[in-house]
Amino acid sequence: MTFSGDLASYGTFKSRLTYGHQFDSGLGMLLSATYFDSHGQDKLFFPAFDTPATNYGIAEGADGDMSHQAFMRFDYHGFSLEGAYGFREKQIPTASFGTIFNDSEERTTDAAAYLNLKYDHHFGKDWGYVGRLDYSNQNYLGLYPYNNPQGGSSPRVLNVDIAHGQWWGGEFALSKKLFQNQTLIVGTEFRDDFRQDQSNYDAEPYYQYFNSRQNATIWGFYVQDAIQIHRRLHLDLGLRTDHYSTFGGTTNPRVALIYQPLEKTTLKFLYGQSFRAPNAYELYYAGQGQEPNLNLKPETAKTTEMVLEQGICDGFQLVASGYYYPIRGLISATNAPVSGAIVYENSQRVDLKGLEFTLKRQSSSGLEAGISLSLEHAVDADTGSPLTNSPHALGTANLSVPLFRRKLFASTNLEYVSKRRTLAGDFAGAYLVPNFTLFSRGALKGWDVSASLYNAFDSIYSDPGSVEHMEDVITQNGRNFRLKLTYHF
Repeated sequence: MTFSGDLASYGTFKSRLTYGHQFDSGLGMLLSATYFDSHGQDKLFFPAFDTPATNYGIAEGADGDMSHQAFMRFDYHGFSLEGAYGFREKQIPTASFGTIFNDSEERTTDAAAYLNLKYDHHFGKDWGYVGRLDYSNQNYLGLYPYNNPQGGSSPRVLNVDIAHGQWWGGEFALSKKLFQNQTLIVGTEFRDDFRQDQSNYDAEPYYQYFNSRQNATIWGFYVQDAIQIHRRLHLDLGLRTDHYSTFGGTTNPRVALIYQPLEKTTLKFLYGQSFRAPNAYELYYAGQGQEPNLNLKPETAKTTEMVLEQGICDGFQLVASGYYYPIRGLISATNAPVSGAIVYENSQRVDLKGLEFTLKRQSSSGLEAGISLSLEHAVDADTGSPLTNSPHALGTANLSVPLFRRKLFASTNLEYVSKRRTLAGDFAGAYLVPNFTLFSRGALKGWDVSASLYNAFDSIYSDPGSVEHMEDVITQNGRNFRLKLTYHF
């Protein structure tokens, strides 16, 4: 059993209790519960609201965050039963979607749960099958205060946004080993979204903007063939076809060729086609300030990637990859030209090209170090203009050093993000943020202790805003800390 507790900046507290056990009968059990609460920053400044009528851009007591989760898993002779529940309530200080600024009642609440029963069995030397049944439930509640356009005795109207989804599904897959060097897997999957409910209304005076009751089904069929061509050459082929009741069918292949010319060298050549279907919110939502789009189609992507994994002397490992992802029909939130309302459209053809490099080392002394760099060029394929909120470079570097008998460690982490274009055509500046941690693992019997300092130099940096924000950029947290205690018993 393990208990951990966190204390952090902004009145933040987190605790977790975990219990796991393997019984002699073969039953395995894992239980975990987590609680999180954060008061948030007392005051946040937003320049877009810097007027006397909006408290000079200062939002007070509007940054709270609270959540709790529970998880369970039982395993017994091929059977597994897994379930989870999560709840989160988050205040929104940014006055999104044109709400009243500095109103602490603006918040969103999300709750989700699932239950998954699975059976995995192999019989004989060559046959196996997997069966799965699952059920999921998801709820959303948003409270958005607006100025009453009608005036009168109630200058303020609370808009209530609700979504409720339930679905169940199942999957069955059969595997067969062929010719000692080939494994064939054939499977089918079904999902029934029998509740996709959404509604939006003003609480007082009551006025309903829309009330939608939808459902959808998905059938899928897939086949995968893994072939060991040579002891150093492996081929993996896959094909999947899906049929959605909302838009029809789609078929997508994938291929992976893995070659190991040397003991410490692996080359991978990967190709695949994929898609993302429009969800119920993007298709049907018609609340205040937003329009539905029943003609949305899935966004599609073709992925081509080459990967080199190279072991180097003294425990160094290098991973380098290059990729090209053309995305077509990207589903994006835009503003309707006449009404200005938010509407989701298949608005862009996007080309993504990039290189990624990772070099890491882990020594027997406990020293760990790593550095990674991602270079990406993401542009609108029609205009050639760069995408918003898409950095050209991302970098991380980390170093962990044992200070005393591999029981006390010091570590540092650097995060770099290059500048990003905003919706207004400006840029959110590049930033480099250092984080430091001092942690003890087992120095005191049963105890792990860590102390972390994030954004150690109190850098001021921002992320681009979205279409629902007045702010073109939103400033992120400054220097903050976390103290974590974990006890194993």
